[in-house]
Amino acid sequence: MQINEKIIEKYRWNRVLLINPNYTSNGWVYLKVVFPPLNLMYIASYIIDLGIELKIFDARAENLTYSRLKRKIEKFNPNIVGISVFVSSAINCCIDIAKMVKEINTDCKVVLGGRHPTFVAEDTLNLNCIDYIIRGEGELTFRELIVKGKPENINGISYRKNGEIIHNPDRSLMRKEDFANIRLPARTLVRKNKYKLFGLSLDAIETSRGCPFSCNFCSTSPFFNKIWRARKIDNVINELKRISHNGKITDIYITDDNFAINSERIEKLCERIIDCKKKNEIRDFKFFTQLRADDIVKSPKMVEKMSKAGFWVVFIGIESVNEDTLKDINKKVSFDKIMEAVKILHANDIIVFGSLIIGLDLNATGEMIRKDIRFINKTEIDLINVLSLSPFLGTEIYNELDEKGLIVSKDWSNYDFLHPVTKTYQLTLKQIHDLITYSFKNIKLKNKIRGILKRIIRKRGFLFILNPLRIIFIMKSYKKMKGLSKGFLC
Repeated sequence: MQINEKIIEKYRWNRVLLINPNYTSNGWVYLKVVFPPLNLMYIASYIIDLGIELKIFDARAENLTYSRLKRKIEKFNPNIVGISVFVSSAINCCIDIAKMVKEINTDCKVVLGGRHPTFVAEDTLNLNCIDYIIRGEGELTFRELIVKGKPENINGISYRKNGEIIHNPDRSLMRKEDFANIRLPARTLVRKNKYKLFGLSLDAIETSRGCPFSCNFCSTSPFFNKIWRARKIDNVINELKRISHNGKITDIYITDDNFAINSERIEKLCERIIDCKKKNEIRDFKFFTQLRADDIVKSPKMVEKMSKAGFWVVFIGIESVNEDTLKDINKKVSFDKIMEAVKILHANDIIVFGSLIIGLDLNATGEMIRKDIRFINKTEIDLINVLSLSPFLGTEIYNELDEKGLIVSKDWSNYDFLHPVTKTYQLTLKQIHDLITYSFKNIKLKNKIRGILKRIIRKRGFLFILNPLRIIFIMKSYKKMKGLSKGFLC
């Protein structure tokens, strides 16, 4: 870490609060998904040694209303607050929290970080409730801000001064050798919270950051400058050992944008996990993550070791069944290769979750998309989610659609992949909405349930399936998801 600092007893901001907003998209709320705020825990890990008062309020995990959150803020009385904007659809919620902080104490500084404010720092700073924007990777920038007590000459910060908006130079990403041994997330600050997915107790880890690919709909590459960095395997294993101290955790979500870019590394990681489980150094965690289909096809051996290490669900971004569309979005994966990847995953008893995006093909008609939905429903993909295109800020597709006048709504709260915000040459927002509704009604599980149950039993045993509360929860959640589109506003 390349920050020269003189440790002093007191800083300008010595009561630091980090807030994860109580925001969730309409779809996830029915599945009661609550992930740990890894980004804030990493930020905290880089300032916790400064001897300041430091708290994380995870309003999502604690299901805090604005009034309850306000009381907690008033009680702690911070002099600087950092708010995580993890998706554009959460920005309005984050702004409301920033306004609340200023109502409590106008002198308290408010810092926003994340992809949305990074790509539109100027617009975000036009709001008087926001003092500083941390652009890009935040650990070292936020630490330097706390140590220095002012934003001047700190790379990666945008701020207002005397009515003028100032954008300091970009900060370089954390060096590969530093990221390889990155500090472990400050889990002690959120240890009382319960994180869930499908009713399972979970935690999350990040084993690498970034992606060298350039899919035109993805904001990861522009955010991390197409750079991929990996943590050392020992560093990851040490984190899993720490998580093992919490006896209630059963599942781990690996958040990497491109987990398997280096198959040899993943094989070694899985070997270490298997060995540590045998020695009871880590719990018998089950893992789920997202993979590229080409990485799966290139290394079936890697998938076999992942399965033995406890991986049981994999998310694959299918995006389209049309080869021309996949080329247009620079996916660099054919649909045939995606289907080959599904077979490899199934051969290792791993459940496959795939997504299809409506709006990528600007010339597709409604009947063409309905045909695609019927076709993909007949494939071996276990669970299929059909989404409406939400073009992320900073992506090529956002700029392209904006220039063509195809972005109809810039109400960021609707950028959740469920509310249509872009039209195409053939489809209006209403027609895209109707196609999403069509997918909910026509994608069936009944023909795939036997295969799904077989894979679950092989991975988690009969008792997992026979848990009546889990079955009731999943059935209710699925029913609500099926009826979700009735409440969409277009």
